[in-house]
Amino acid sequence: MSELSQMRQEDVLPLIVSQLAEYGYAQLAQVVAEQTHTSVTIKPSPRLSEMLFIAQEESVEIEPTDHSKLQRGAASGAMEEEDDDDDDDDEDEEMLDATTGAPETTEPSEGDTNTSTKTKGGKRPVMTRLNLDMDPKSSHRTKGPNLKMVYTTTHKEPVTCTTFSKDGRYAASGSADTSLKILDVNKMKLVDHDGGNDVHPVIRTLYDHTTPVTDCDFHPNGLVLAASSDTVDSHPINSVSFHPSGDFLLVGSESETVRIYDVKTLQCFTPKAFSAPPPPPTNRQSGADDSAASAAAAQHQHQVQQQGPHRGGINHIEYAPTGSVFISASQDGSIKVWDAISGKVVRTIEGAHGGKGREFSGATSATISKNGRYILSGGMDSMCKLWDLGSGKLIHSFLGATQKTEKQSTVFSYNEDFVFSSDESNNTIVCWDARSGTLVKRYAGHQGLIRSVAASPTENAIISCGDDNRVRYWCTPAASAAAAAAANAQRHQGQGHQHQGHYQGHQHQGSYGGGPGSP
Repeated sequence: MSELSQMRQEDVLPLIVSQLAEYGYAQLAQVVAEQTHTSVTIKPSPRLSEMLFIAQEESVEIEPTDHSKLQRGAASGAMEEEDDDDDDDDEDEEMLDATTGAPETTEPSEGDTNTSTKTKGGKRPVMTRLNLDMDPKSSHRTKGPNLKMVYTTTHKEPVTCTTFSKDGRYAASGSADTSLKILDVNKMKLVDHDGGNDVHPVIRTLYDHTTPVTDCDFHPNGLVLAASSDTVDSHPINSVSFHPSGDFLLVGSESETVRIYDVKTLQCFTPKAFSAPPPPPTNRQSGADDSAASAAAAQHQHQVQQQGPHRGGINHIEYAPTGSVFISASQDGSIKVWDAISGKVVRTIEGAHGGKGREFSGATSATISKNGRYILSGGMDSMCKLWDLGSGKLIHSFLGATQKTEKQSTVFSYNEDFVFSSDESNNTIVCWDARSGTLVKRYAGHQGLIRSVAASPTENAIISCGDDNRVRYWCTPAASAAAAAAANAQRHQGQGHQHQGHYQGHQHQGSYGGGPGSP
C-alpha cells in the first residue's frame, strides 16, 4: 500500500491514546504515549472508533434504490401502524436512556442493519440511519421530538449561521456584526436548571472578521473553527465544510467554481474543467434536415449540464460523512454530487429547486445521508425534498414551510429520523418525519426570520438563529435534567474530596506540628 493511502504515524498515535482513554484505560494510554514519545494531552475521545466505523462502511455507490422493495415494505408496514403509535409514546423515555447511559448494551431489532458501538457506560446515543428499503415501518411516526428552548444568547446584529462540533460538545454562531461565538453545549443545558447562576456557556467571542460572517464549520478535532465572510477573496463566500479527515476545506462562493484548500499548505485546488466534444455543425447549404444536428446540440447541452460545473453561484457545499464525495447546491437550481478524489461530477439533479429571492435563489442547502443513498435539499420554492442519490429521482417532499426571500437551512436530526427547517411566514422551526414527509411539530420562540438551524450530531438537540439577533439552543428535558444531575454529582464529589483533604491536613498537623512537650 502506498504512503499516500495511509495516515502518518504522528497522526495515528494520538488517536490510539485518546481512544484508550475513552475506553477507560487512562494508565495504559499514558504508557503508550510515553513509550511512543507521543506529545499529547490524555483526553478521552472516540474519534478513532468513529473513523474505523466510517471506513467499514461501503463507499458511496451511485446505484438506484429498488423502489419496488420500498412499495412492498410500505404495504406490509401499514399493517403495523397501530403498534408504531404506541412505540412513539415511549420515544422520549428511550432518548433519555440513550443519552444518559441507562442501558449498557442495545440489542438490534430483527432485520435492523443500523448498528453502532457504544462507549463504556453506554453514554453515547444509538445512531440510526435513514434506510427506506429496510425500515418502512417507521414511516408512520406522528410525533416530533420533545424539544425545549433552554438557552439564549445575543449578538448585536442578525445571526446568520450556526453549527455543532463533530462530537456535539461545542456549538458556534456567526453574525452580521462580524463576530463569532463558541458555546459549551453541556453548560447550555445547565442554565435551565441553575437559573444562570455561575454558568457561562459562551466560551469565547471572536472578532477577526471585518464584514458579516456567512458560514462556519468545526474541524473534526473540535479545536479549530473555519468561518467565511461575504467579502473574502474574489467572490463573497457562502459556505465552508471540512473533510472528515480534517485535511481539506471545501469552499462555495458566488462563483460557480468549487474550491478545495489543503488545510496544512493552504494550497487551492479546483475541479478540472469539463469539456464535452462540440456538436456537429449544421449543414444548411445542402438543405438537409438539421433535426439530427439539433438533437446532437441538445444532447451536448444535456451532457454539459450533467457533468459540467454549476451555471450560478454556490449557496451551500459540504462533504458526505464518508468524505468520498461532496455535494453542492447552486443558485441555478441544481444539485451536484462530486467525486472528492477526481473532482468529477457523478450526479446532477437539474432543476431541483426554483424560485428567486432577494439575495439567494434556487437550491439553498443539500446534504447526503449517512449511508450515502439519499440527498436532503431545500430551496427557494418553499419545499424541502428527499432524493434518491443513485437515480436522481424525487422520493418525497416536505411541505408546510415558506422559504422565498432568504437562504435557510434544511438538516437531518442526529439519527435521521426527522428533518428540520424553518418557516419564514411565522418564524417557527418545522419538524417532519424523514421517512414519510409528514409535518409532525413546530417550535416557536424566535421573534424574527430564522436564518439557520443546525442539528446536534449526537442527540436530539438543535441550535437556531435569526434576525432577532438571538441564538437559541433546544434539547429534550431529559437531556437537560441528566446534565444537571451529572453536574451535581460532580460537585458533591469534589466537596467530598475537599473535606477529606482538610481532615487529613489536621491529622498531619497533630502528628508532626509540634504539640505540647515537643522539643
